Formats: sequence, C-alpha cells, structure tokens
Amino acid sequence: MNVQPTGTITFLFSDIEGSTKKWEQQPDAMRVALAQHDRLLRQAFAAVGGYVFKTIGDAFCVAFDTPVSALLGGLEAQRALAAAEWGETGALKVRMALHTGTAEHRDGDYFGQALNRVARILAAAHGGQVLLSLPTQELVRDVLPTGVGLRHLGEHRLRDLARPEQLFQLTAPELPAQFPALRSLESVPNNLPEQLSSFVGREREMTEVKRLLASTRLLTLTGPGGTGKTRLSLQVAADLFDQFRDGVWLVEFATISDAALVLETVAAALDVRQEAGRPLAATLAAFLRNRQCLLIFDNCEHVVAACASLAETLLRSCPQLRILASSREPLGIVGETAWPLAPLSLPEHWRDLAAGPDALARLGQFEAVRLFIERATIARPVFQATNENIPVIAQICWRLDGIALAIELAAARIRVLTLQQIVERLDDRFHLLTTGSRTAVPRQQTLRSLIDWSHDLLAEPERMLLRRLAVFARGRTLESIEAVCACDRVPAWQIVDLLTQLVDKSLVYVEKSVQHGARYFLLESIWDYAEEKLRAAGEEDTFRERHLDYFTEYAEKAAPHLRGPQQKGWLETVELEDLNLRLAVKTSLELPGQVAKGLRLATAAQRFVEVRGLFKKAREHLAKLLAHPDAAPRDAIRAQALAAAGRLAWIADDMPATVALHTEALEIFRELGDARGTAQALADLSFHAFYDENLPETNSLLDEASALAAQLNEPRLNAHVRHIRGVLAAAAGDFPAALTLEEEGLALYRQLGDAWFVAILAWATGVNLAVLGQFSAAHTRLTESLRVSLDLGNVWGASYPIDSLAFLAVAERNYDRAARLFGAAEAHRARSGLVPNVAEHPALRAILAAAPDFTGPAIDAAREEGRALDLEAAIALATTPAP
Repeated sequence: MNVQPTGTITFLFSDIEGSTKKWEQQPDAMRVALAQHDRLLRQAFAAVGGYVFKTIGDAFCVAFDTPVSALLGGLEAQRALAAAEWGETGALKVRMALHTGTAEHRDGDYFGQALNRVARILAAAHGGQVLLSLPTQELVRDVLPTGVGLRHLGEHRLRDLARPEQLFQLTAPELPAQFPALRSLESVPNNLPEQLSSFVGREREMTEVKRLLASTRLLTLTGPGGTGKTRLSLQVAADLFDQFRDGVWLVEFATISDAALVLETVAAALDVRQEAGRPLAATLAAFLRNRQCLLIFDNCEHVVAACASLAETLLRSCPQLRILASSREPLGIVGETAWPLAPLSLPEHWRDLAAGPDALARLGQFEAVRLFIERATIARPVFQATNENIPVIAQICWRLDGIALAIELAAARIRVLTLQQIVERLDDRFHLLTTGSRTAVPRQQTLRSLIDWSHDLLAEPERMLLRRLAVFARGRTLESIEAVCACDRVPAWQIVDLLTQLVDKSLVYVEKSVQHGARYFLLESIWDYAEEKLRAAGEEDTFRERHLDYFTEYAEKAAPHLRGPQQKGWLETVELEDLNLRLAVKTSLELPGQVAKGLRLATAAQRFVEVRGLFKKAREHLAKLLAHPDAAPRDAIRAQALAAAGRLAWIADDMPATVALHTEALEIFRELGDARGTAQALADLSFHAFYDENLPETNSLLDEASALAAQLNEPRLNAHVRHIRGVLAAAAGDFPAALTLEEEGLALYRQLGDAWFVAILAWATGVNLAVLGQFSAAHTRLTESLRVSLDLGNVWGASYPIDSLAFLAVAERNYDRAARLFGAAEAHRARSGLVPNVAEHPALRAILAAAPDFTGPAIDAAREEGRALDLEAAIALATTPAP
C-alpha cells in the first residue's frame, strides 16, 4: 500500500460524467461497469505511487508525492478506460483535475484550500478531459513524456468566485482532443463579483440551500447581519450557474436607501432599459418572461416591502425565474421559503475539546475556528494555530457567536495584538472590531455599524423591547419577558407580536423543545449592544429590579417542587434559568435595598444548587449576602438563608462553617418561635456534634429535635431524625438497628416522592446491608442510589456510591474489583473538584477493618487501572453485580 504524501502534494480528483442517468437507466450494468472503473483507476494510480484517500460514489480523491506521478496516473487511467470493453453502459466518460499545493493531513484525510481548488477545477471539466492548474503545469511542463502535451485553455473563473485560474488540458494520441467550452463562469451570462478571500465551511448549508432552491422559486436566507448570507448566496449561485442558461445576476440593494429605486436597481443589473410609453416593470417582466434565470436579491431588509412586491410580480410573470434573496427578515409573500442561516459552527462543549494533545485537530474542524485561522494568516502570514493557542482561538469565536464578520474583524487585529489581548478586549468589542474593509458598505466595516443598521430599522416599541431583553442572562421564556419587560408603552399583550417581529428581523432567535416550550435568545454581541441601549435610556436599574423580582418569585415557586415527586423535571426547568438566577442574585447585591430578595432567592434555590453541584459559587453569593448590612435583621429570611448556607457548607465538607451557620440559624429560629426551623437546626447540629465525637451534646440536641419533630408530625423532619439516629446506631456497632432506622427514613422519603433523599438513604441502607453480609440487597440499594442521583442530573456525588460499592466488593473479598472501583471513585473526585473525601460511614470503616489483607502491589495496580476509567466505564463496572 502506498504511503500518504505530506508537504507539497499534487491532488487528482475524478468522477464519471452522466453517471446518475446511467444508474437510473441501467443499474445492473452500471454496478458491473463501476467495479471495472474502480479497479482500472486503482491499478493506474497505485502503479505510480498514488494514495487513494477517499472515494465518494464514483469519485476518486488521490494524493501524489510529485506532479509528474499524478500526471502519469491520470494519463494511464484514461488510457485504460479508453481501452476497456464496457458492454451495455457504453464507455464511461471520466473527467479528471490536477492541482498542486499544501494541505493539512488528519485522520487519513486531507483538508485545505488546495482540495477546494482541485474540486472546482474538476467541476469545469468534461468527461474524458484531464485539466491541470497553473502550479501543476509549471512543475511538469519540462518533463512531459514523449507525445504528451498541455494545451493552454486560457483564464477561467471557477465556482469559488476567486481570481481567474489558468487551466491546461492534457493531450495525448490516445485521448480525445476536442471538448465543449469549459463549465466555468464565462459559459453563462452573469455579473457575479470576484471574491478576494476564500469561502470557508458551510458545506451543509450549501447542500440544503441548493436542495431548497430546486423546489421553491423564492428562497430567502435570513439571519443576523454579518453571518455570511451574501457570501453563501453568491457561492450557491456560482455552483448552480450551469442550471440557468440565461444567466445568474446579482442585484445589490445595500447602497440604496429609497424603496422607489428597487425596480431600477434590478433593471440596471440586467442592463434592461426603460422603453418609451411602457412602465419599467412591464419591460423587465417581458425581458425575463421566457428566460431561465436566477436573480440574487441581496440585502433586502431596508427595502423589504418593495423587494417583496417586485419579486411577486416577476415570479407571477416569469415561469422559469428563480430568486435567491438575503435579508434580515423574510419578504413575506406567498410561495416564499424563508431559511434562517445560523452562525458558523462551534460546539457548546468546545472547552472539553480544547483539552489534550489533539486539540488543534479537534477544534480546527469547526467552521468558525477555520475562518479565524485563515483570516488571521492573511493578516499576519507568520501566524500559526497550535495546540497551545487553539483554545484561545475557540474562545474568541465562541464569544463572537460564530458571526463571520465579527470573526474576520477580530482576526484582522492579529497584526498588532496577541490572541490573549483580543480575548481580554472582547468585553469592549465595539471598539475592538473596527477594522473592516474600506471598500465594504459602511455598515459592514465595524461590528457596531452592523448592529446599528438593524436597530435603526426597528419601530420604537421593538427597540424598547430589544433593550429590555438585555436584563436577562442567556435564554428567556415568553412569560418572563411579559412579566419583566411590559410597561404602559409596551403592554404585556403586545409582547408576543413584538417578539415575533424581532425574531423575524434576526435580532432574537428562538429554540423550542416539547418539554420546556420556546426560549428566546440574543447573540452575545447583540446582547452587549442592547445593554448599552438600556443604560443609555436610563432604564437599567428599573428593569434589573423587575428581573430580580420575577426570578425571586420564580425560585420560591419552584422550591417545593424541587423536593417533591416532580423534582426531576423541575431540576431541568430551573437549570435553564441558572444564569438568570445568578444574575438576579448579583443584582440584589448591586442595587440598594434588594439584599432580602437575594437571600430569599438563594435560599429557594438551595436544593437545585446542591443536586447540580453548584455550591462553590452559591456559597460565595450567600456569604456576601449574609455579610451585607441590609441582612443584619434577625428575621426568618436570614434564618432560612443561614440554614441553606449551612447545608451547602456541610455538602462541601466545610465543618467549621457548617457549625457556625447552623448555630446562628438555631438562635434566630428560637427567637422567632419557629418550631420546624428549630427542629431542623437541632438535628443538623447533632450530626456535627457526632462527627466531633461529642456524644453527650449529640444526644441532647437530637432528643430535643426528636421531641419537636414528634409534635409537628412532619414526615420530612421525622425521616431526617431517623437517618441521624441510624448513623448513631451504626457508630455504636448496632448495624441491625441502624438498618431499621434508615429503612424507616427511606420509606418516608419514598412517600414524599423526594428522589434526592431517596438516593441518600438508599446509600445509607446499602452500606448497613453490606456490613451485615446481605450482599445482593446491598448492591441493589447502592446501585439504586447511584442511578437515582444520576437520573436527577447529579454527577459530582457519583463517587459516594461507587466508593461504597468498592467497600461492598471488599466485604465480598473481591479485592481486584474493589481496588478498581476505589481508583475510579478517586479519579472522579479529582475530576469534579467538589468532593474532597472518600465516602465515610461507621459501616464502611467496619468493613475495611475486617479486611487487613486488602493491600499490596496487586491491589495498587488494580487501583491504578480504575483511575484510568472515565465515569461511564466506572458506572458500568459499579452497577454490574460481581460474579
């Protein structure tokens, strides 16, 4: 097998002309013919060192170390094809193209502009023809075999719309010499402009737009400014030009401001003149009536009504006409297909891909990153993307929402700034991104002018709503927008219509799900712009407070559901608002007189924070709120916030903070006469006293808590007391009593439908079953604990049941399994960074004490194997019963 070439490579692409029709008419014969075609080409290419790196249908993509080898491979392949017997199908006409350049090699494939170039050259060729680019011709012209020549075909504009390409045809006695004119842009009337930079990505979008254009006569590409609608339209037109015998015509509306000029602009693009005594619209319609044309209506948004009216008139009169429009909103006429163009691709989990030695390969495949690298290299030719700087490049692209123009403006700054400096200045992006092309229309020269253009086209109520949307973080529901943004001038009933208009005008985008309904988003650049407008209007504090009010009430409404039978769904719903909740807490600290609301919100969100493992940031917020002078009153709000903060400190294994917070909470609850709060705080403090090995205080606190719980007859509180008594019984070595108490608590939590505490007490019953030798039942309970918590979206706590299943394996004397599970739990704790300690319980200590031989090199080796497991593999190992 030939070796993959690297460095400067000559690529040969080939495909069969007219193969689709042959497959439709003679599928069986084509199957035989294609097998022979593939065999002949592979033999010819392999004989001269060609490396076939891809085949797609009947197309071959081949790489050669030298251009001479590529030329000989193409020559011998054509000779073999010409000499072969083809039977029913007749001779297969195979076209070929050769181009020399550099390319990136990754995963057995090649990537880069050289491949795009050879594909464009191939598209211009006819069956039986072999075309060479100028770089390849220059390298082979002095070493051609006897009888072989190269015919200069002149300059041709290919479908990539780049500068004209000098093309050459391979000639030899055995090969056909005469072919029709090349399928280049010169073969069809057009006014498509030459592009000075390459077209990056959008392969999926190209395919979809071409598919849609085949079935609709008016296709409008919509999307925010700067996403590349114009460039995609031009590239689609270039790819489809040979389907429109009478031409492909670009009509640019960017430079006109008067809707009355739309008709004249279209006529001028087609060189249609006004006729005496006849309306220009009638003249234009008559000109196009029998012509097979594609018109590109570019930048319609500011003259959208006039464009819509003219498009409707022309499409009714001209049956072979198709229109591809680009606009920030649809034209809104019958028969239109509006297709929103999303920003360039970059996954939400890009940070995960940035880790590891293959970061460049993994992130470099995404369009936004590819565009930045290419444009940065043009701006500063010595610039190179590496594994070390690719995460910063990805961060820039992500912060810029994948907006092509913004990425190009940022890449241009690489002339004078480092990548890190660009990142640091993105918070002031409207001053940073100001170096667009001087030849572009003004609104495409800077990021600010790009958004100004869209904003200036809005009616005042739309502007008001847009700026008020900036008080939200990330997504918004219709209900929250109505509650926060409405006012006398923008009543709540009008919000849905205004929001629809902002979506239609590509300033807001919507994501829908069956479970959670529609959520409305702003790209970060538009969010920054809207926030500036909100501040300039003097509305920032007013609507930030309204946002805080809404999400405080939202969190308090959600709180009981987060502890009930529907908590899984509510956890998922609240997670969608996580950033809004954080922003609301931040507002409560920054606006005067709002701290109490922040305390209420943080308290209500405590269960969500606990399950999702967000307690580091939540603890910081609660500490700031509780330390604020406005939080000094010893009221129920403070007491409940102290209790919530104490619980999070306990989860984080910060025992000194836990005791201090619960102690103050207990004092206030007593002062307020709050029996339930008092009982909960007493029970929590008894737990802490137990871990401090202060049994007298433990029993005193727990007895008082038990008495209050009995009076209140509150199931959740009774379950909590039973759990603590179960731990005390286990510490005393009475594991049967401990198991009974934990089972009683577990039953109460099951009745309440509190899955989170079901997971916790399933763990507690499981470890007691393990020490009692009831191994199968222990595995069932511990596996339930793991699966229920994972089902709730709790990942950080997975190490506890995995650890405990390791202890169970020790009790079963399955030491290899135990060591691997211990290693897996250790690795997960390290990855999460949230759980500092191994699972701890008197039952677990007893199991380990009974296994003094659980040590040695074999145990260490197995533990190391476990550390190499990812979480998915660790869960699979843990939940599979031991043989």
